[in-house]
Amino acid sequence: MTTPIQPATSTLDFTAADRWPTRAAAHVLGAGLVVAVLAALPVAPSDLDRHQLPKETLVHIATWLAVLLARPFPPRGLRPAALFALAALVTITVLSGGLAGNGWLAMRAGSLILTGVAAFVTARHLAARGMASVLLAWCGLAGVAGVATGLAQAYGAQSLLFAATRVPGGTFGNRNFMAHFAAITLPIVMYTALSTRRRRVLGAASLACAVLVAAIVLTRSRAAWLGSSAGLLVLAGVSARAWRRNALPAVAMRAAILSAAVGGAAVAAIAIPNALAWRSSSPYIDTFTGLAKSDEGSGHGRLLQYGNTVRLALKHPVLGVGPGNWPVRYAEVAPSNDPTWVFGDVVPINPWPSSDWMALLSELGIGAVIAALLLGVAVAWRGWQAGKASGDRVVAGAALLAMLVTTFIEGNLDAVLLLPAPLLLISIGAGALLQQCDQTVSADSASPASPSRAYLVVSIVLGVVTLRSVLQTTAYVIAGSGRSTSRLVWAARIDPGSFPIRIALALRLTCADAKGDVLAVVRMAPNWPATREAARRCGVRTR
Repeated sequence: MTTPIQPATSTLDFTAADRWPTRAAAHVLGAGLVVAVLAALPVAPSDLDRHQLPKETLVHIATWLAVLLARPFPPRGLRPAALFALAALVTITVLSGGLAGNGWLAMRAGSLILTGVAAFVTARHLAARGMASVLLAWCGLAGVAGVATGLAQAYGAQSLLFAATRVPGGTFGNRNFMAHFAAITLPIVMYTALSTRRRRVLGAASLACAVLVAAIVLTRSRAAWLGSSAGLLVLAGVSARAWRRNALPAVAMRAAILSAAVGGAAVAAIAIPNALAWRSSSPYIDTFTGLAKSDEGSGHGRLLQYGNTVRLALKHPVLGVGPGNWPVRYAEVAPSNDPTWVFGDVVPINPWPSSDWMALLSELGIGAVIAALLLGVAVAWRGWQAGKASGDRVVAGAALLAMLVTTFIEGNLDAVLLLPAPLLLISIGAGALLQQCDQTVSADSASPASPSRAYLVVSIVLGVVTLRSVLQTTAYVIAGSGRSTSRLVWAARIDPGSFPIRIALALRLTCADAKGDVLAVVRMAPNWPATREAARRCGVRTR
Protein backbone atom coordinates (compact mmCIF):
# COMPACT_ATOMS: atom_id res chain seq x y z
CA MET A 1 0.00 0.00 0.00
CA THR A 2 1.32 3.43 -0.89
CA THR A 3 1.28 6.43 1.37
CA PRO A 4 -0.87 9.35 0.18
CA ILE A 5 0.96 12.42 -0.98
CA GLN A 6 1.21 14.95 1.81
CA PRO A 7 2.60 18.47 2.04
CA ALA A 8 6.37 18.43 2.30
CA THR A 9 8.05 18.80 5.65
CA SER A 10 11.71 19.09 6.41
CA THR A 11 13.91 18.64 9.43
CA LEU A 12 16.76 20.63 7.96
CA ASP A 13 17.63 24.04 9.31
CA PHE A 14 17.40 26.43 6.36
CA THR A 15 18.08 29.60 8.35
CA ALA A 16 21.05 30.41 6.14
CA ALA A 17 18.81 30.42 3.06
CA ASP A 18 16.93 33.41 4.43
CA ARG A 19 19.86 35.65 3.61
CA TRP A 20 19.24 37.46 0.33
CA PRO A 21 22.69 36.91 -1.23
CA THR A 22 22.22 33.15 -0.97
CA ARG A 23 18.78 33.23 -2.57
CA ALA A 24 19.92 35.72 -5.19
CA ALA A 25 22.97 33.61 -6.09
CA ALA A 26 20.83 30.49 -6.53
CA HIS A 27 18.36 32.28 -8.78
CA VAL A 28 21.10 33.99 -10.79
CA LEU A 29 22.85 30.68 -11.40
CA GLY A 30 19.63 28.86 -12.31
CA ALA A 31 18.13 31.64 -14.41
CA GLY A 32 21.46 32.01 -16.18
CA LEU A 33 21.21 28.38 -17.25
CA VAL A 34 17.70 28.88 -18.65
CA VAL A 35 18.65 32.02 -20.58
CA ALA A 36 21.82 30.38 -21.89
CA VAL A 37 19.82 27.44 -23.24
CA LEU A 38 17.52 29.80 -25.15
CA ALA A 39 20.24 32.18 -26.37
CA ALA A 40 21.37 32.26 -30.00
CA LEU A 41 22.27 34.80 -32.65
CA PRO A 42 20.13 35.07 -35.80
CA VAL A 43 23.19 35.33 -38.06
CA ALA A 44 26.95 35.00 -37.58
CA PRO A 45 30.13 34.22 -39.54
CA SER A 46 30.03 30.65 -38.15
CA ASP A 47 26.75 28.74 -37.78
CA LEU A 48 28.06 26.67 -34.89
CA ASP A 49 29.32 29.68 -32.94
CA ARG A 50 26.12 31.68 -33.42
CA HIS A 51 24.59 29.25 -30.92
CA GLN A 52 27.57 28.47 -28.70
CA LEU A 53 29.19 31.89 -28.19
CA PRO A 54 26.18 33.60 -26.56
CA LYS A 55 25.64 30.50 -24.42
CA GLU A 56 29.25 30.62 -23.26
CA THR A 57 28.96 34.29 -22.37
CA LEU A 58 25.80 33.80 -20.33
CA VAL A 59 27.25 30.78 -18.52
CA HIS A 60 30.32 32.81 -17.57
CA ILE A 61 28.24 35.79 -16.44
CA ALA A 62 25.82 33.70 -14.35
CA THR A 63 28.61 31.78 -12.63
CA TRP A 64 30.67 34.89 -11.96
CA LEU A 65 27.73 36.77 -10.43
CA ALA A 66 26.76 33.73 -8.34
CA VAL A 67 30.30 33.49 -6.99
CA LEU A 68 30.33 37.19 -6.14
CA LEU A 69 27.06 36.80 -4.22
CA ALA A 70 27.62 33.44 -2.53
CA ARG A 71 31.34 33.63 -1.69
CA PRO A 72 31.81 29.86 -1.95
CA PHE A 73 35.62 29.94 -1.87
CA PRO A 74 37.51 28.39 -0.24
CA PRO A 75 35.11 25.45 -0.82
CA ARG A 76 33.64 23.72 2.19
CA GLY A 77 31.63 20.51 2.45
CA LEU A 78 33.41 18.65 -0.36
CA ARG A 79 35.36 15.50 0.44
CA PRO A 80 39.18 15.52 0.06
CA ALA A 81 39.14 13.32 -3.06
CA ALA A 82 36.79 15.68 -4.88
CA LEU A 83 38.76 18.74 -3.79
CA PHE A 84 42.03 17.18 -4.93
CA ALA A 85 40.53 16.23 -8.31
CA LEU A 86 39.16 19.73 -8.86
CA ALA A 87 42.46 21.34 -7.91
CA ALA A 88 44.39 18.99 -10.20
CA LEU A 89 42.05 19.64 -13.13
CA VAL A 90 42.34 23.41 -12.74
CA THR A 91 46.15 23.27 -12.36
CA ILE A 92 46.59 21.08 -15.44
CA THR A 93 44.26 23.32 -17.45
CA VAL A 94 46.27 26.43 -16.59
CA LEU A 95 49.64 24.79 -17.29
CA SER A 96 48.50 23.23 -20.55
CA GLY A 97 46.87 26.45 -21.70
CA GLY A 98 50.05 28.38 -21.08
CA LEU A 99 51.95 26.08 -23.44
CA ALA A 100 49.28 25.82 -26.15
CA GLY A 101 50.10 26.81 -29.71
CA ASN A 102 46.83 28.70 -30.20
CA GLY A 103 46.40 30.78 -27.08
CA TRP A 104 43.01 32.15 -28.14
CA LEU A 105 41.49 28.69 -28.38
CA ALA A 106 43.21 27.68 -25.14
CA MET A 107 41.72 30.60 -23.26
CA ARG A 108 38.24 29.95 -24.60
CA ALA A 109 38.22 26.22 -23.80
CA GLY A 110 40.16 26.57 -20.55
CA SER A 111 37.81 29.29 -19.35
CA LEU A 112 34.86 26.90 -19.65
CA ILE A 113 36.65 24.34 -17.48
CA LEU A 114 37.39 26.95 -14.82
CA THR A 115 33.81 28.22 -14.91
CA GLY A 116 32.44 24.68 -14.70
CA VAL A 117 34.50 23.99 -11.58
CA ALA A 118 33.38 27.27 -10.02
CA ALA A 119 29.73 26.53 -10.82
CA PHE A 120 29.95 23.07 -9.23
CA VAL A 121 31.53 24.43 -6.04
CA THR A 122 28.99 27.26 -5.91
CA ALA A 123 26.03 24.94 -6.43
CA ARG A 124 27.23 22.63 -3.65
CA HIS A 125 27.73 25.65 -1.40
CA LEU A 126 24.26 27.04 -2.11
CA ALA A 127 22.61 23.64 -1.69
CA ALA A 128 24.21 23.30 1.73
CA ARG A 129 22.44 26.53 2.65
CA GLY A 130 19.02 25.19 1.72
CA MET A 131 18.80 26.13 -1.95
CA ALA A 132 19.03 22.66 -3.50
CA SER A 133 15.36 22.54 -4.48
CA VAL A 134 15.62 25.97 -6.12
CA LEU A 135 18.65 24.95 -8.16
CA LEU A 136 17.10 21.65 -9.25
CA ALA A 137 13.87 23.40 -10.23
CA TRP A 138 15.83 25.77 -12.47
CA CYS A 139 17.62 22.78 -14.05
CA GLY A 140 14.29 21.15 -14.86
CA LEU A 141 12.93 24.38 -16.29
CA ALA A 142 16.04 24.81 -18.45
CA GLY A 143 15.61 21.31 -19.86
CA VAL A 144 11.94 21.77 -20.69
CA ALA A 145 12.40 25.27 -22.13
CA GLY A 146 15.31 24.15 -24.31
CA VAL A 147 13.71 21.02 -25.73
CA ALA A 148 10.47 22.92 -26.30
CA THR A 149 12.30 24.91 -28.99
CA GLY A 150 13.41 21.67 -30.63
CA LEU A 151 9.94 20.15 -30.43
CA ALA A 152 8.48 23.32 -31.94
CA GLN A 153 10.93 23.02 -34.83
CA ALA A 154 10.10 19.32 -35.24
CA TYR A 155 6.43 20.17 -35.71
CA GLY A 156 6.94 22.97 -38.21
CA ALA A 157 7.77 26.15 -36.25
CA GLN A 158 10.48 28.36 -37.71
CA SER A 159 12.80 30.93 -36.17
CA LEU A 160 16.08 32.60 -37.08
CA LEU A 161 17.39 31.37 -33.72
CA PHE A 162 16.74 27.71 -34.49
CA ALA A 163 19.22 25.24 -35.92
CA ALA A 164 19.66 25.52 -39.69
CA THR A 165 21.02 21.97 -40.03
CA ARG A 166 20.85 18.80 -37.92
CA VAL A 167 17.25 19.56 -36.99
CA PRO A 168 15.39 19.47 -34.66
CA GLY A 169 18.02 21.30 -32.64
CA GLY A 170 16.02 24.39 -31.69
CA THR A 171 18.18 26.96 -29.95
CA PHE A 172 20.84 24.33 -29.24
CA GLY A 173 21.89 24.46 -32.90
CA ASN A 174 22.11 20.68 -33.30
CA ARG A 175 19.68 17.87 -32.55
CA ASN A 176 22.38 15.86 -30.77
CA PHE A 177 23.14 18.77 -28.45
CA MET A 178 19.48 19.07 -27.54
CA ALA A 179 19.14 15.33 -26.94
CA HIS A 180 22.22 15.23 -24.69
CA PHE A 181 20.87 18.09 -22.60
CA ALA A 182 17.44 16.45 -22.28
CA ALA A 183 18.94 13.12 -21.24
CA ILE A 184 21.04 14.73 -18.48
CA THR A 185 18.04 16.72 -17.24
CA LEU A 186 15.77 13.65 -17.07
CA PRO A 187 17.15 12.17 -13.79
CA ILE A 188 16.90 15.58 -12.12
CA VAL A 189 13.22 15.94 -13.00
CA MET A 190 12.55 12.33 -11.99
CA TYR A 191 14.13 13.03 -8.62
CA THR A 192 11.67 15.88 -8.15
CA ALA A 193 8.74 13.65 -9.10
CA LEU A 194 9.78 10.76 -6.85
CA SER A 195 10.65 12.87 -3.81
CA THR A 196 7.82 15.40 -3.78
CA ARG A 197 4.81 15.16 -1.47
CA ARG A 198 2.76 17.60 -3.53
CA ARG A 199 0.40 16.44 -6.25
CA ARG A 200 0.91 19.55 -8.37
CA VAL A 201 4.67 19.15 -8.34
CA LEU A 202 4.32 15.47 -9.20
CA GLY A 203 2.06 16.33 -12.13
CA ALA A 204 4.34 19.06 -13.42
CA ALA A 205 7.46 16.89 -13.08
CA SER A 206 5.76 13.97 -14.85
CA LEU A 207 4.74 16.25 -17.71
CA ALA A 208 8.31 17.59 -17.89
CA CYS A 209 9.65 14.02 -18.10
CA ALA A 210 7.24 13.33 -20.95
CA VAL A 211 8.46 16.39 -22.86
CA LEU A 212 12.11 15.43 -22.34
CA VAL A 213 11.57 11.83 -23.45
CA ALA A 214 9.63 12.92 -26.55
CA ALA A 215 12.52 15.19 -27.53
CA ILE A 216 15.10 12.44 -26.99
CA VAL A 217 13.12 10.05 -29.18
CA LEU A 218 12.54 12.57 -31.97
CA THR A 219 16.22 13.51 -32.28
CA ARG A 220 17.33 9.95 -33.07
CA SER A 221 20.57 10.70 -31.17
CA ARG A 222 22.27 7.38 -30.48
CA ALA A 223 24.36 8.80 -27.64
CA ALA A 224 21.26 10.20 -25.94
CA TRP A 225 19.28 7.00 -26.47
CA LEU A 226 22.04 4.90 -24.93
CA GLY A 227 22.83 7.37 -22.15
CA SER A 228 19.25 7.98 -21.07
CA SER A 229 18.42 4.25 -21.18
CA ALA A 230 21.40 3.42 -18.98
CA GLY A 231 20.55 6.29 -16.63
CA LEU A 232 16.95 5.17 -16.27
CA LEU A 233 18.08 1.61 -15.55
CA VAL A 234 20.39 2.85 -12.80
CA LEU A 235 17.72 5.05 -11.26
CA ALA A 236 15.13 2.28 -11.42
CA GLY A 237 17.54 -0.34 -10.06
CA VAL A 238 18.66 1.68 -7.04
CA SER A 239 15.09 2.77 -6.26
CA ALA A 240 13.67 -0.77 -6.65
CA ARG A 241 16.32 -2.18 -4.35
CA ALA A 242 15.48 0.41 -1.72
CA TRP A 243 11.74 -0.22 -2.16
CA ARG A 244 12.21 -3.95 -1.57
CA ARG A 245 13.86 -3.25 1.77
CA ASN A 246 11.08 -0.79 2.68
CA ALA A 247 13.38 2.22 2.46
CA LEU A 248 10.99 3.90 -0.02
CA PRO A 249 7.47 3.09 1.15
CA ALA A 250 5.71 5.84 -0.84
CA VAL A 251 7.46 5.59 -4.21
CA ALA A 252 5.32 2.99 -6.01
CA MET A 253 2.46 5.28 -7.01
CA ARG A 254 4.80 8.05 -8.19
CA ALA A 255 6.90 5.55 -10.12
CA ALA A 256 3.78 4.25 -11.87
CA ILE A 257 2.75 7.76 -12.89
CA LEU A 258 6.25 8.49 -14.18
CA SER A 259 6.39 5.23 -16.12
CA ALA A 260 3.07 5.99 -17.80
CA ALA A 261 4.23 9.51 -18.72
CA VAL A 262 7.54 8.32 -20.14
CA GLY A 263 6.06 5.41 -22.06
CA GLY A 264 3.21 7.50 -23.44
CA ALA A 265 5.59 10.24 -24.56
CA ALA A 266 7.82 7.78 -26.42
CA VAL A 267 4.85 6.28 -28.26
CA ALA A 268 3.38 9.69 -29.06
CA ALA A 269 6.69 10.99 -30.41
CA ILE A 270 6.83 8.13 -32.91
CA ALA A 271 3.13 8.02 -33.78
CA ILE A 272 2.28 11.72 -34.19
CA PRO A 273 3.25 13.06 -37.66
CA ASN A 274 5.98 15.71 -37.64
CA ALA A 275 7.78 17.98 -40.08
CA LEU A 276 11.08 16.09 -39.99
CA ALA A 277 12.09 14.84 -43.42
CA TRP A 278 13.94 11.67 -42.48
CA ARG A 279 15.28 9.79 -45.49
CA SER A 280 14.32 6.39 -44.10
CA SER A 281 10.76 5.07 -44.07
CA SER A 282 11.38 3.62 -40.59
CA PRO A 283 13.83 6.11 -39.02
CA TYR A 284 13.35 5.18 -35.36
CA ILE A 285 13.64 1.46 -35.98
CA ASP A 286 16.78 2.09 -38.02
CA THR A 287 18.32 4.12 -35.19
CA PHE A 288 17.43 1.45 -32.64
CA THR A 289 18.85 -1.41 -34.67
CA GLY A 290 22.00 0.59 -35.44
CA LEU A 291 22.84 1.67 -31.90
CA ALA A 292 25.95 -0.48 -31.74
CA LYS A 293 27.05 -0.23 -35.39
CA SER A 294 30.67 0.76 -35.85
CA ASP A 295 31.51 -0.66 -39.27
CA GLU A 296 29.89 2.14 -41.27
CA GLY A 297 28.46 5.65 -41.03
CA SER A 298 29.12 7.91 -38.05
CA GLY A 299 30.12 4.99 -35.82
CA HIS A 300 32.95 4.02 -38.16
CA GLY A 301 34.01 7.66 -38.49
CA ARG A 302 34.18 8.00 -34.72
CA LEU A 303 36.46 4.97 -34.39
CA LEU A 304 38.83 6.36 -37.02
CA GLN A 305 38.86 9.73 -35.29
CA TYR A 306 39.42 8.17 -31.87
CA GLY A 307 42.38 6.18 -33.15
CA ASN A 308 44.00 9.26 -34.65
CA THR A 309 43.28 11.29 -31.51
CA VAL A 310 44.96 8.67 -29.32
CA ARG A 311 48.01 8.91 -31.56
CA LEU A 312 48.02 12.67 -31.05
CA ALA A 313 47.72 12.17 -27.29
CA LEU A 314 50.65 9.74 -27.27
CA LYS A 315 52.79 12.43 -28.89
CA HIS A 316 51.84 14.86 -26.08
CA PRO A 317 51.09 12.62 -23.05
CA VAL A 318 51.81 14.96 -20.14
CA LEU A 319 49.90 18.20 -20.79
CA GLY A 320 48.37 17.50 -24.20
CA VAL A 321 48.26 20.00 -27.05
CA GLY A 322 46.41 22.62 -25.00
CA PRO A 323 42.74 23.30 -24.21
CA GLY A 324 40.72 23.73 -27.40
CA ASN A 325 43.73 23.02 -29.62
CA TRP A 326 42.66 19.59 -30.90
CA PRO A 327 41.26 20.93 -34.22
CA VAL A 328 44.45 22.78 -35.13
CA ARG A 329 46.73 19.85 -34.23
CA TYR A 330 44.62 16.98 -35.54
CA ALA A 331 46.15 17.32 -39.02
CA GLU A 332 49.44 16.04 -37.57
CA VAL A 333 48.00 12.54 -37.23
CA ALA A 334 45.00 12.41 -39.60
CA PRO A 335 45.21 11.27 -43.23
CA SER A 336 43.85 13.56 -45.93
CA ASN A 337 40.84 11.27 -46.49
CA ASP A 338 39.77 11.33 -42.85
CA PRO A 339 35.96 11.89 -42.76
CA THR A 340 36.47 14.35 -39.89
CA TRP A 341 37.68 16.92 -42.42
CA VAL A 342 35.37 18.99 -44.61
CA PHE A 343 37.89 20.65 -46.89
CA GLY A 344 35.35 22.82 -48.66
CA ASP A 345 34.57 24.74 -45.47
CA VAL A 346 36.61 27.70 -44.24
CA VAL A 347 36.68 26.02 -40.82
CA PRO A 348 37.24 22.44 -42.01
CA ILE A 349 36.75 20.56 -38.76
CA ASN A 350 34.60 20.60 -35.62
CA PRO A 351 36.04 22.45 -32.61
CA TRP A 352 36.21 19.19 -30.65
CA PRO A 353 36.50 15.45 -31.25
CA SER A 354 33.31 13.39 -30.99
CA SER A 355 34.05 12.52 -27.36
CA ASP A 356 34.67 14.48 -24.18
CA TRP A 357 37.24 11.92 -23.10
CA MET A 358 39.17 12.04 -26.36
CA ALA A 359 39.30 15.84 -26.05
CA LEU A 360 40.49 15.62 -22.46
CA LEU A 361 43.16 13.05 -23.28
CA SER A 362 44.55 14.86 -26.32
CA GLU A 363 44.25 18.45 -25.09
CA LEU A 364 45.16 18.14 -21.39
CA GLY A 365 46.94 14.80 -21.13
CA ILE A 366 46.58 11.66 -19.06
CA GLY A 367 46.74 13.54 -15.75
CA ALA A 368 43.55 15.43 -16.58
CA VAL A 369 41.78 12.18 -17.50
CA ILE A 370 42.77 10.68 -14.13
CA ALA A 371 41.62 13.82 -12.31
CA ALA A 372 38.25 13.80 -14.11
CA LEU A 373 37.75 10.10 -13.36
CA LEU A 374 38.65 10.66 -9.71
CA LEU A 375 36.13 13.49 -9.48
CA GLY A 376 33.43 11.35 -11.08
CA VAL A 377 34.15 8.40 -8.80
CA ALA A 378 34.23 10.61 -5.69
CA VAL A 379 30.83 12.12 -6.51
CA ALA A 380 29.37 8.76 -7.59
CA TRP A 381 30.52 7.19 -4.32
CA ARG A 382 28.43 9.68 -2.36
CA GLY A 383 25.46 8.78 -4.55
CA TRP A 384 26.06 5.07 -4.01
CA GLN A 385 26.27 5.55 -0.24
CA ALA A 386 23.02 7.55 -0.26
CA GLY A 387 21.38 4.77 -2.29
CA LYS A 388 21.88 2.45 0.68
CA ALA A 389 20.11 4.85 3.07
CA SER A 390 16.37 5.54 3.17
CA GLY A 391 13.78 8.10 2.10
CA ASP A 392 14.66 10.99 -0.17
CA ARG A 393 18.39 10.34 0.22
CA VAL A 394 17.93 7.14 -1.77
CA VAL A 395 16.19 8.97 -4.60
CA ALA A 396 18.86 11.69 -4.59
CA GLY A 397 21.59 9.06 -4.76
CA ALA A 398 19.81 7.21 -7.57
CA ALA A 399 19.30 10.43 -9.54
CA LEU A 400 22.92 11.49 -9.05
CA LEU A 401 24.21 8.12 -10.23
CA ALA A 402 21.81 8.15 -13.18
CA MET A 403 22.93 11.62 -14.23
CA LEU A 404 26.61 10.67 -13.99
CA VAL A 405 26.12 7.44 -15.96
CA THR A 406 24.14 9.29 -18.64
CA THR A 407 26.79 11.98 -18.96
CA PHE A 408 29.63 9.44 -19.02
CA ILE A 409 28.07 7.41 -21.83
CA GLU A 410 27.10 10.46 -23.88
CA GLY A 411 30.54 11.95 -23.35
CA ASN A 412 32.17 8.85 -24.77
CA LEU A 413 30.22 9.17 -28.01
CA ASP A 414 29.87 12.94 -28.48
CA ALA A 415 30.99 16.35 -27.27
CA VAL A 416 28.83 17.05 -24.21
CA LEU A 417 30.66 18.76 -21.35
CA LEU A 418 32.77 20.63 -23.90
CA LEU A 419 29.65 22.72 -24.53
CA PRO A 420 28.62 25.53 -22.14
CA ALA A 421 24.95 24.70 -21.48
CA PRO A 422 25.34 21.01 -20.52
CA LEU A 423 28.49 21.87 -18.56
CA LEU A 424 26.55 24.32 -16.38
CA LEU A 425 23.64 21.87 -16.10
CA ILE A 426 25.80 19.02 -14.81
CA SER A 427 27.70 21.40 -12.50
CA ILE A 428 24.50 22.70 -10.88
CA GLY A 429 22.71 19.34 -10.89
CA ALA A 430 25.63 17.38 -9.45
CA GLY A 431 26.35 20.01 -6.81
CA ALA A 432 22.73 20.17 -5.64
CA LEU A 433 22.11 16.41 -5.72
CA LEU A 434 25.41 15.77 -3.94
CA GLN A 435 24.20 17.87 -1.02
CA GLN A 436 20.84 16.05 -1.05
CA CYS A 437 22.73 12.77 -0.80
CA ASP A 438 24.78 13.96 2.17
CA GLN A 439 21.83 15.83 3.75
CA THR A 440 24.14 18.41 5.27
CA VAL A 441 23.44 22.04 6.02
CA SER A 442 26.34 24.40 6.49
CA ALA A 443 26.92 25.51 10.05
CA ASP A 444 28.69 28.58 8.73
CA SER A 445 25.61 30.53 7.68
CA ALA A 446 27.24 33.91 7.52
CA SER A 447 29.81 35.07 5.03
CA PRO A 448 33.16 36.15 6.51
CA ALA A 449 33.53 39.82 7.34
CA SER A 450 36.38 40.14 4.83
CA PRO A 451 36.63 38.17 1.60
CA SER A 452 39.16 35.33 1.59
CA ARG A 453 42.17 35.36 -0.72
CA ALA A 454 40.80 32.36 -2.64
CA TYR A 455 37.49 34.15 -3.18
CA LEU A 456 39.24 37.26 -4.50
CA VAL A 457 41.46 35.28 -6.88
CA VAL A 458 38.56 33.24 -8.24
CA SER A 459 36.39 36.33 -8.64
CA ILE A 460 39.10 38.19 -10.57
CA VAL A 461 39.83 35.21 -12.84
CA LEU A 462 36.14 34.67 -13.58
CA GLY A 463 35.73 38.38 -14.23
CA VAL A 464 38.55 38.31 -16.79
CA VAL A 465 37.23 35.26 -18.64
CA THR A 466 33.72 36.73 -18.58
CA LEU A 467 34.94 39.96 -20.14
CA ARG A 468 36.81 38.00 -22.78
CA SER A 469 33.67 36.01 -23.61
CA VAL A 470 31.57 39.18 -23.80
CA LEU A 471 34.03 40.59 -26.34
CA GLN A 472 33.85 37.41 -28.43
CA THR A 473 30.07 37.50 -28.60
CA THR A 474 30.03 41.25 -29.21
CA ALA A 475 32.37 40.77 -32.17
CA TYR A 476 29.97 38.23 -33.66
CA VAL A 477 27.02 40.56 -33.16
CA ILE A 478 28.92 43.32 -34.99
CA ALA A 479 30.07 40.96 -37.76
CA GLY A 480 26.50 39.89 -38.43
CA SER A 481 26.29 37.62 -41.45
CA GLY A 482 29.91 38.41 -42.39
CA ARG A 483 28.97 40.04 -45.69
CA SER A 484 30.00 43.57 -44.69
CA THR A 485 33.77 44.02 -44.81
CA SER A 486 33.69 47.17 -42.68
CA ARG A 487 31.75 45.35 -39.95
CA LEU A 488 34.25 42.48 -40.08
CA VAL A 489 37.11 44.94 -39.62
CA TRP A 490 35.48 46.33 -36.48
CA ALA A 491 34.70 42.83 -35.24
CA ALA A 492 38.35 41.80 -35.68
CA ARG A 493 39.45 44.73 -33.53
CA ILE A 494 37.16 43.57 -30.73
CA ASP A 495 38.06 39.88 -31.04
CA PRO A 496 41.43 39.48 -32.78
CA GLY A 497 41.45 35.76 -31.95
CA SER A 498 38.40 34.79 -34.02
CA PHE A 499 39.52 32.61 -36.93
CA PRO A 500 36.24 32.91 -38.89
CA ILE A 501 36.44 36.71 -38.77
CA ARG A 502 40.16 36.99 -39.50
CA ILE A 503 40.13 34.44 -42.35
CA ALA A 504 37.20 36.25 -43.99
CA LEU A 505 39.30 39.42 -44.05
CA ALA A 506 42.44 37.53 -45.12
CA LEU A 507 40.65 36.16 -48.18
CA ARG A 508 38.66 39.29 -49.01
CA LEU A 509 40.96 42.31 -48.55
CA THR A 510 43.88 43.21 -50.77
CA CYS A 511 47.13 41.68 -49.62
CA ALA A 512 48.41 45.07 -48.52
CA ASP A 513 45.44 45.49 -46.20
CA ALA A 514 45.13 41.83 -45.23
CA LYS A 515 48.75 41.21 -44.18
CA GLY A 516 47.94 41.35 -40.46
CA ASP A 517 44.95 39.07 -40.86
CA VAL A 518 46.94 36.54 -42.90
CA LEU A 519 49.70 36.43 -40.30
CA ALA A 520 47.07 36.01 -37.57
CA VAL A 521 45.37 33.01 -39.20
CA VAL A 522 48.76 31.42 -39.92
CA ARG A 523 49.55 31.61 -36.22
CA MET A 524 46.11 30.27 -35.27
CA ALA A 525 45.65 27.38 -37.73
CA PRO A 526 48.61 26.99 -40.12
CA ASN A 527 47.49 23.62 -41.54
CA TRP A 528 43.93 24.48 -42.49
CA PRO A 529 43.24 24.76 -46.24
CA ALA A 530 41.79 28.28 -46.06
CA THR A 531 44.88 29.46 -44.18
CA ARG A 532 47.17 28.02 -46.81
CA GLU A 533 45.14 29.63 -49.57
CA ALA A 534 45.29 33.06 -47.90
CA ALA A 535 49.02 32.69 -47.21
CA ARG A 536 49.74 31.57 -50.78
CA ARG A 537 47.72 34.46 -52.20
CA CYS A 538 49.76 37.01 -50.27
CA GLY A 539 53.12 35.26 -50.31
CA VAL A 540 53.25 34.45 -46.60
CA ARG A 541 55.04 31.29 -45.52
CA THR A 542 53.27 28.75 -43.29
CA ARG A 543 55.17 26.56 -40.92
